[in-house]
Amino acid sequence: MKSLLALLAIAALAACSSESGPLSADQAVLTLGLTNGVLVEPSLVSSGQPSEAQLAKLSEVGYRTVILLRSTTEKGSGWEEAKAKELGVNLVRIPVPAATGLTEENARKLDEALKQRDGGAVVACSNGNRVGGLLALRAHYCQGLPPEQALELGKKAGMKKSEAEVRKALGVAAPQ
Repeated sequence: MKSLLALLAIAALAACSSESGPLSADQAVLTLGLTNGVLVEPSLVSSGQPSEAQLAKLSEVGYRTVILLRSTTEKGSGWEEAKAKELGVNLVRIPVPAATGLTEENARKLDEALKQRDGGAVVACSNGNRVGGLLALRAHYCQGLPPEQALELGKKAGMKKSEAEVRKALGVAAPQ
């Protein structure tokens, strides 16, 4: 079913692109079917774990940086460095443990990696939840957004289960 939906989305975008020109890099990345793929801002996508085929397509559309928040010991992870090197993709791994890794320190590491990117970047974890949480912390600690606005950005970027932890890190009470 997911494959069918992804193909329909690609077909719809292709039909639109034939009328209005080629897809932008951001639009092209979103047609790859990345799990929970969300355009957070121009040239920045939050997602779950990319496949080898998706990783190969990213650089073809101008997304040459992938930042993984998964450790190499997580199930389905650990192969990415070799594949990225083969493809000429800049891969940065910032292991962020799901339960304890949403910290100001890791948000600053993510900020630094994003400053060093070449072209568009995908920030990925297993499903996008950690990405959203860490992007919320980055928005507050590195970009100066007020906590509530940072939380909204995090939700847009995929934060779900980690919201309570991020609220605690930002000093924001849970809604009543």
